[in-house]
Amino acid sequence: METFTRFSNLHRLNKSNRFSSFRLGPIIAAVFFTLLLFYTTEFRRRSWSCKTWATCLGGRSHSYKHWDDVDPELRIDVFEKTLHDGTLLFHRQTVENSSPEILILVLAQDAHSWSKDYLSTRRNIYDFLDLLVSTNLDFTKVTLGFMTSSREEYDKAVKATERLPFARVALYFREEQGPKIPYTDRHKPHAQRQRRARMASLRNYLMLRTLRDEQHLVWVDADVVEMSPGIVQTMTRHAEKHKGVGIMTALCTQTRTHNYDKNAWAFKRRVDGLDSDDGNQTKFDIMGPIGDDQLNAAVHQLGERRVYVNELIENTHDDDLLHVDSVGATILYIRAHLVRQGISFPASNVVGTTWSHDGWSGIEAEGICYVASQIEGGGCFVLGGGHHVRHADVS
Repeated sequence: METFTRFSNLHRLNKSNRFSSFRLGPIIAAVFFTLLLFYTTEFRRRSWSCKTWATCLGGRSHSYKHWDDVDPELRIDVFEKTLHDGTLLFHRQTVENSSPEILILVLAQDAHSWSKDYLSTRRNIYDFLDLLVSTNLDFTKVTLGFMTSSREEYDKAVKATERLPFARVALYFREEQGPKIPYTDRHKPHAQRQRRARMASLRNYLMLRTLRDEQHLVWVDADVVEMSPGIVQTMTRHAEKHKGVGIMTALCTQTRTHNYDKNAWAFKRRVDGLDSDDGNQTKFDIMGPIGDDQLNAAVHQLGERRVYVNELIENTHDDDLLHVDSVGATILYIRAHLVRQGISFPASNVVGTTWSHDGWSGIEAEGICYVASQIEGGGCFVLGGGHHVRHADVS
């Protein structure tokens, strides 16, 4: 009898364990599926996004802090029209007390331009707005200029930007013109020259179309995912303090790359002759005239004499400015006065240009310092210390 009782109790215990496991399994699976769905799908179509475990579990990554300065009955003027060249423009502007000081500009070819970070879902316009929110800028003093060749991204931008109190928003849909270069091929040598010429033209179009009375322009690449605190404010402060500072950039990192943007650099300036590959002194210096027969050697010398941003800013402080001869555009400050004086992004190599041929360096962002150096107040600099932006990990 005692044996039967123990057997019965054991049978009930096993049955209970099986029943508990049977009920617990679906619950665990449901929780796991919910977390997976929440992690890979953006439910909250707002200017803050759940893209990583930290932001999902920690709540909103950023929040806009200047709502107290916004009049709840602020009148807004909105219109949409097709320009003479066929570009579709959506324009939204606050009617009263609208005098924006900063113009932020961004280009996005299509949805892939926003890129993504490792272990996160693909980014979108909402993530880019979240990046702007993280700057702690007062958007009532900011104009946002955006251009894309995707109608879907244009429509998303119209909807996304209505939730934040920008002084002015100018959104452009401009269909792709010329041969299309796949996003994944954009850094390949055969595509770089063509791609950067096209990028220069697009930057100039957006910049000149959008600029009004703003004092400062800030370009931010669509695939920048993080900016160090106060970086934009530091740029505008330097520009207001130093008349000779017209263009600024900052170190651009990536998770596994300390210096991602190799378009920003300074020359190693030397007075004496330079050693050539055969041990003899060369007969030219790239800071001076370059003959047609010396172009290849000049390109080689340029590669040897570049000092990149990560080296320039070693042992510097956040208030320091270092001179550079070339800039990238992952983040790029331009004094608006320079643009009104005619400064733009060269669509061809401007360094070494002659009547007979194109130059040998200085296309797009790499050439803008060369052009600006001829104008008073057109000095190019990089922020020192810990100022930086971070580029997405995955294209």
